[in-house]
Amino acid sequence: MPWSFTYLGYGVGFFPPGKSDYKLFLKAAHTVNLAQGEAFRSIKAASSKATVGSAYGMAPAYPKTNSEADRAAAARYHAMNNVYFLETAIHGRYPKAFVGETPYEAMGFQPGDDKIMQVPLDWIGFHYYTRRIVSDASTSKHAGGGASFGTEIEEDTSGGRDPYTQFHAVMPTEGPLTDAGLEVYPRGIYDLVMQITREYNHPIIEITESGCSYLDTPYEKENGRVPDSRRIDFFRAELAELARAIANGANVRAFHAWSLLDNFEWADGYSQRYGLTYVDFRDQKRTVKDSGLWYGRVAATNQINS
Repeated sequence: MPWSFTYLGYGVGFFPPGKSDYKLFLKAAHTVNLAQGEAFRSIKAASSKATVGSAYGMAPAYPKTNSEADRAAAARYHAMNNVYFLETAIHGRYPKAFVGETPYEAMGFQPGDDKIMQVPLDWIGFHYYTRRIVSDASTSKHAGGGASFGTEIEEDTSGGRDPYTQFHAVMPTEGPLTDAGLEVYPRGIYDLVMQITREYNHPIIEITESGCSYLDTPYEKENGRVPDSRRIDFFRAELAELARAIANGANVRAFHAWSLLDNFEWADGYSQRYGLTYVDFRDQKRTVKDSGLWYGRVAATNQINS
């Protein structure tokens, strides 16, 4: 998830190292893009049989209105948040994420960097959790800054998140919310898979992470079971949308649920539970949730109604 640790670590200071300077984010992101290319070549040199890809955090962007300005803002969001590190690998260039010229000087871009960044990824991975509604902010004065509450929910100022991309991005709450406050929107995984399929010529896609946080606990009256039916509904709906994408031509080879176990969720610590297995953090006792038992049947039978 290179966008998350570069933007949240250097752009707004929510993650370590706690810097809040958009130009530092641009430099950090460019460094990561160079490193991505060099890492690909190093792995291939060490093992010619290795298949190498990368995994990106993505969220489908929908314009707030059908205006040309909002549609352009949604395109900038997609370019910056979804494919900023993918476009450089596939094509050796930065996507059109900015209002005006690409700020190469602020990035620290050097002649020849395009050749270093460009590598033929064998597959494309991405994480999906929820969607964004995006609107244009190019006509408003940027007040500076911007804030984030984790990798999924963003707040920005009246003039947009930053002076370079100039868009507002919000997570809607029209649908049900998980206990982490994320909107459940299964259709988004279909839209995102199909968009990447179209834009990058039907690549091999791997859903490297997707899931939901619900705080269900073992229930004594049901022999200690964890009846987390909402998580089952979440995965069933999402896998149905993924199957629809495959039927429509997407080359999806795998889906990984986040996570096998309740665990330490970085900035959220132990306050959120994404696991298919309940973990009592006091003594590490583990109980497979109803969703874990269901997911096992799905994996064994390839049927989401198991």
